[in-house]
Amino acid sequence: MCEALEELMKDELEAKKSEGKAESVLELLHDLGEVSEKLRDKIMGQKDTEILNHWLKCAAKAETIEEFEQKMQ
Repeated sequence: MCEALEELMKDELEAKKSEGKAESVLELLHDLGEVSEKLRDKIMGQKDTEILNHWLKCAAKAETIEEFEQKMQ
């Protein structure tokens, strides 16, 4: 029972971590312009923190949202 609780807490922490990274990506993109709902949903739906880290770096370096979308592939 204790193991199950630890696993649940670990999953919850990972979900909050990925959500925070996704929000950071969006915050950087908002400085570049209007973020489409489709792109926002894609970013917020991503749960893999490695991918989100990559996207965060791409968003920081991009000069336009279109450039970010090309680099995020």
